[in-house]
Amino acid sequence: MNVISTCLTGTATILTCRKIAQSFSENIYELSSIRRNWSPEYAGNLKERIEGIINQYFTHETLVGHLEKNGQFYDLMIASLKDISVFRAEMKVDFHHDKTFINQTFDSLGYVDYYSDAKNGDHFSLYKMMATFRRNMTPELQQIVLARGMDHILLDRLLSYKEKLAELKNCFDISYGKDQLSADLKREINAIYSEVKDICRIANAYYEFDPGMRDKFNFYKVMIKLKKSSLKPV
Repeated sequence: MNVISTCLTGTATILTCRKIAQSFSENIYELSSIRRNWSPEYAGNLKERIEGIINQYFTHETLVGHLEKNGQFYDLMIASLKDISVFRAEMKVDFHHDKTFINQTFDSLGYVDYYSDAKNGDHFSLYKMMATFRRNMTPELQQIVLARGMDHILLDRLLSYKEKLAELKNCFDISYGKDQLSADLKREINAIYSEVKDICRIANAYYEFDPGMRDKFNFYKVMIKLKKSSLKPV
């Protein structure tokens, strides 16, 4: 057995995929009306693939240990997401008269490429965004954005997240992990992650006016609610 034992967020990712796949299966008869390949057979196959990986490559002890440690990582995600959202709002207020500057700045700092996915719980996009933010927030740009009223403490925190997340970088995407996994297995896990994210994107739009159902297909919200009960077969 090749046990995935070092990638904390990899553990959370596969458990989150399983939880969302279960919600998808429970609502497949309704959701099948909006996409041709969404069928009970497809939903069942997705669950079987996820369960097969968990049974073959994870131990119960590993899963329990990782869930107990993930709290600190989630706190860091929440803090960084809050700060990048506040920064975005302050920029729109302070530079509302200069749309070109706002757009160029957001593009340079990673908002255009990564913000949407990061806000929806894609932890790899969050890391890439904070790395881009740190790299492109030059001293000159800092002076400009701070001159309109933004507190430097907020900016200092934003510049620190890249370093705080750096040690977890290899866990953000299974394909970048250090675990000795076969190429086929890496592709299978990433394929499941990609499928589940696509399901979440469409289901979120479908349940736009049903917050309770939307939360069941919000990768980030499902992930932060993972508990030991998540280890029970579904």
